[in-house]
Amino acid sequence: MKRKSLFYIFLFLFLIIATGLRSLQINVLNLHIGAELSPLITTLIFILLIKKDSFKLICFNRFDIKTVVIPVLLFLLIIGIDFFIQLQLNLIRHPAIDGSFFTNLAILIIPFTILVGGFEEVAWRGYLISKIIQNRLTWSSLVIITGIMWSIWHLPTHFLKFENHLSIQYPLFILACFEIGIIISYLRIRTNSIIPAIIIHSLIAILYEFFFKPSGNYENYYFLTFPSVALVIMLIPPAFYYYKQGGKLYSEQLGTN
Repeated sequence: MKRKSLFYIFLFLFLIIATGLRSLQINVLNLHIGAELSPLITTLIFILLIKKDSFKLICFNRFDIKTVVIPVLLFLLIIGIDFFIQLQLNLIRHPAIDGSFFTNLAILIIPFTILVGGFEEVAWRGYLISKIIQNRLTWSSLVIITGIMWSIWHLPTHFLKFENHLSIQYPLFILACFEIGIIISYLRIRTNSIIPAIIIHSLIAILYEFFFKPSGNYENYYFLTFPSVALVIMLIPPAFYYYKQGGKLYSEQLGTN
């Protein structure tokens, strides 16, 4: 019981430090580029402070690329449908697919992967999931803890970006965090690597950054670029499926069957 209590204190401190650093970067230092660095910094702080921890807990391990094919195709399909819906509702502009578009995409794809996917997933699906496994928490606890921490950590950005309709957009964002988090947490458990989580997280960020350009028509707040209510609804079936599969796999690995 004492060990579990100390672990929950650890999680609380991790969240406070990571979110505080993000808020400092955005709201005080006005550094919007690289705000995703705070989970990485927080992870490094705790690994260096806790003697029993090591960088192996981040789980940069090799994995079978075939494990991510279906999830990647699934997200491409869902995001493609979301794009079509938002385009029809005139909430986004049709992107100008020209030479400069592909040039910018080629230049930014690696920084996006490192900054958005890499720096975040080092903490959420890397270090923290390893710590959760060490403490033998349940699969449901893993999903809830990482979903809540990932959602709260984004608050400084949402206060800035959606200040006029935060009460609508942020609950949708929380739901999307849980849905996406379930799928990439399953992949993390299955492959023992954070690389699949980085790939999918970065893919989502890149697609919404480059293809979902707001038109300025925000009459229906439920269909803002990310996440839209359509996206949240479409993610329910795969999130439920991977939640059930993840629970079975996680129990087998912990030997709790």
